[in-house]
Amino acid sequence: MGIYAAANLIARWVSEPVTTWDSPRYVGGDIFLFLNPGIPPTALFSLIPEARIATLVQVVLYAAAWSSLVVAIFASLRATWIKWPLSVLALVVGSEGLTVVALVLWVSTFVWLAGSARSSTLFLSFLAASALLITRPQTLIFVLPIQTVLSIWWIRRESICIRALRSALNVSIAVLVAATGWATYRVALLANDDVYSFRYALHNLVEKTPSFRQYALNEAPPCDAIPAALNGPQPWTDVIAFDNTLISLCPETFIWFKSDQVSPQAWVLYDPGAAISNFRDVMWGIALPVGAEDSLVPNALDDTLLPVHNVWLATGIALVLGIALGVFGRIRYRITGLGVLGVVISVGAVSLYLFAVWAADGYDVIRHLVPITPLLPVVALVLPSALTGKRAR
Repeated sequence: MGIYAAANLIARWVSEPVTTWDSPRYVGGDIFLFLNPGIPPTALFSLIPEARIATLVQVVLYAAAWSSLVVAIFASLRATWIKWPLSVLALVVGSEGLTVVALVLWVSTFVWLAGSARSSTLFLSFLAASALLITRPQTLIFVLPIQTVLSIWWIRRESICIRALRSALNVSIAVLVAATGWATYRVALLANDDVYSFRYALHNLVEKTPSFRQYALNEAPPCDAIPAALNGPQPWTDVIAFDNTLISLCPETFIWFKSDQVSPQAWVLYDPGAAISNFRDVMWGIALPVGAEDSLVPNALDDTLLPVHNVWLATGIALVLGIALGVFGRIRYRITGLGVLGVVISVGAVSLYLFAVWAADGYDVIRHLVPITPLLPVVALVLPSALTGKRAR
């Protein structure tokens, strides 16, 4: 962990902070502006205007978050040697970002719960889930189902009476309900913003063939400029130009693209089969965001450590490796009906989140999935053995 922290600090020291087109929203922005993903990212870069200091704080936070996962693995698996490869591999593939920090801290509490029977550990898990909702409200889709499954699993595993947990559970649920209310409010504000829905609808018009595009061509008031742009030599440039010209070219079509008719639920339900087929095709090609322009680890070494950049191949390899380590480490896996149901609910909730992100904005889908996709191989690697809680007693 010391080497890991030092390496990240050195990488930060020798690199210049890199900004993107939406960085100004965070630097000096409105902390409560609903167009920003969450309060912590905006607060950090608004309260600390100096980019190098703000990025230093971010480096310290994510190094601490990944270290917390390592400590949790050692605490839960202290009676077996596989804690070493699991911890080292988790650090090697770890990535940064404030949403990733919140996710890793939340996942760390899963492992802590596997090795602890204290009600305070359950409260910390609820607190971490709430922090994630405040950091990225859209994760509400999978945080609530997974936190529910995790809590039921832990209570049954430790054979703890609900009455004995009443105080801790009431406080935990109250905190999570408050965070859920806030996240729901923020997501509703974003979903009802016609500027973003209009822009995302134009993205979907170009990117989603044949699902949204066919839906729009069939249901929207006719506008000759749209087929011309879609069939032109540079359709993307022409379609984006609709943002300024569609109202004068085709006012009725402009109003349709500003309405609820372009919401994800409307066009997905129009032809669910086409939407699911498009989603499957896009998701299979999703790549892990590996490497950077300036990094302590050269790209060649980075490719050697993590040669598979496809998310699903990397996750599958990590799962096989994690289970194999558990088998060699004599971890006893128990497969139960409730356990399988819990996994199905959790995987289904994450899949629904991925689908919702894809349906909302196909153009930026890879960037919007970044907080989740880097964590999938880590979860597949660590949790099968770490959740067994093979402790020395």
